[in-house]
Amino acid sequence: MRMLTSLVILSVLFAAQVAALPSGAPVSSCTSMAPFHIPFIFGQQGVAPFSIVLSSEQASPRSPITVTLKTNGVPAFKGYLIQARSGNSIKPIGTFTVAGESNTGKTINCPGGVMNAVTHTSRTDKTSETFLWTPPANFKGQVVMMATVVVKYNEYYKGVQSKLITVRKKG
Repeated sequence: MRMLTSLVILSVLFAAQVAALPSGAPVSSCTSMAPFHIPFIFGQQGVAPFSIVLSSEQASPRSPITVTLKTNGVPAFKGYLIQARSGNSIKPIGTFTVAGESNTGKTINCPGGVMNAVTHTSRTDKTSETFLWTPPANFKGQVVMMATVVVKYNEYYKGVQSKLITVRKKG
């Protein structure tokens, strides 16, 4: 009986590790931005050891800015999901492009858009990931980059934010 119990426990633990989604966040995570592989574990409290650094806090439609997710020292991160959001909206706006040769990211199509979020492509340790974000053609207003960053299977930070980006129409 003990052996059977041990096998069941090991099977559950192994299945949980396999569900760690090494190929990135699924589209089903777009709205909540919660890691779907961690159903009963809540995000870490306090200040996240990560930053979203912007090349500029001013942007124009169709003119990209650089967005970098980086660790503030320790620890490295294994996964992430980043979106640009305006106001209290849960809908991501704009488009992302993967930048840099060492980047291990990819774009995904969250509902209502194309290439409007970025996520990881592997579970390797990362200390920095860089992307280009382009505001939509007819948008004017303020945007914030929102990220969920996964350190390990049962440790993640949700709600990591950049400074505000003001998008002004060219003219």
